[in-house]
Amino acid sequence: MSETLLIHYNIDDAQQATWSWCNDAGELTGKITTGSISDLSKAASDQRAVVLLNSQCLHINQLQLPTKNLQKQLKAVPFAIEEFIADDIDNFHFVVANNKHNDYTSVVGINKKTLENIIQIFESAGINIEKIIPDTLCLAASSKQWVCLNYKNTSYLQTDITNGMIVANDLLPYIVTNKLQDESLSAPEKILLFTEQDNSTAFDQLKSEAIFDDDNIESIGIVYNAHPLVVFCGNFNQASPLNLLQHKFKPKRKTSGNWQHWRLAASLAAVWLVLHLGLTSFQNTQLKDENILSKAKIEKIYKKSFPKSRKIINPRVQMEQKLKELKGSANSSSQGFIFLLAESFGTLNHDKKNITLQTLTYRNNRMEIGLEGSNLQAVETLNKNLNNNKKIKSEIASSSSEKDKVKGSLRIEARS
Repeated sequence: MSETLLIHYNIDDAQQATWSWCNDAGELTGKITTGSISDLSKAASDQRAVVLLNSQCLHINQLQLPTKNLQKQLKAVPFAIEEFIADDIDNFHFVVANNKHNDYTSVVGINKKTLENIIQIFESAGINIEKIIPDTLCLAASSKQWVCLNYKNTSYLQTDITNGMIVANDLLPYIVTNKLQDESLSAPEKILLFTEQDNSTAFDQLKSEAIFDDDNIESIGIVYNAHPLVVFCGNFNQASPLNLLQHKFKPKRKTSGNWQHWRLAASLAAVWLVLHLGLTSFQNTQLKDENILSKAKIEKIYKKSFPKSRKIINPRVQMEQKLKELKGSANSSSQGFIFLLAESFGTLNHDKKNITLQTLTYRNNRMEIGLEGSNLQAVETLNKNLNNNKKIKSEIASSSSEKDKVKGSLRIEARS
């Protein structure tokens, strides 16, 4: 039975890795070791290796694309995913795989420079990398089963064979709640909760806040020992379609040569790469934090603006729908507040030298404006100018003189 060297790798600690040997049955056959890339090089012995890459440096998403053709999908992905990525989309390398359980296409993206740096580090150490796979896709998720895994200060969440993410521990209940409310996702029948041996209470908050009021969802707690590799080893093959070493990054066949003579130069290059990876990781972390913060702010604004709304799936789309409703009904004779304000704004703004707006109210399809003018003629001129608009009509509701100023109000409504 052949064996594969499984390597868990995080760009935040570019010269360190954790590894073990795995057989074809998905079972670890050796000790889990954490050490330097140099130590790993000695253990690799020029055998085939699979890197399970920490997914914090990746963009994992699911898109509905108009085609199932791989080449056409790769051309369509940058346009479909551009709004979700803050960096220049041309700097990203994408791989795709069709989801067997729905009409979505799973997409994994990584900054090209980051991927090149990772490949260079392992090549410099003489380690033959066959695949680079997102570690968050190496859990036991299926169409009816979600998986959570706690490791140190982060939590993994996999909602499908080809869809997953890494989040901070305290954000997991919030993320799971949103996923369960997402109508585009099928609710799971079961959720597996993997916790570290010395942290068995890590998901207590998740259980109380997110999922376990639902009797239709079975929860199973599993304690694992040592390192997530004991979980990843049994499921990494199912994530192979999203191997990052595809297209222009597909491994080339080894040719004969004396690469060992270049080991010193490669080591110096690796030092520079480590520094560069550290900066890239810091920037990725900043972008992720800003994205989470922005989403929370958007939802807070939405809840404040529309307190009666209970279910928030996509606050941006829902906000646009609510604003459309505020524009009034389809009846042209009752166009609503936004219509009246838009039609009268130009005239009101044009006469701002002689007129100062004091109050604005809207009720019964009418907008009433309280104003202050230099003289009665200014108020009458404004009223006349508003009536020149064929879509609205205006009348002076009241007026009074006070010293050298005139106060009044105009009532504006749509023409019938």
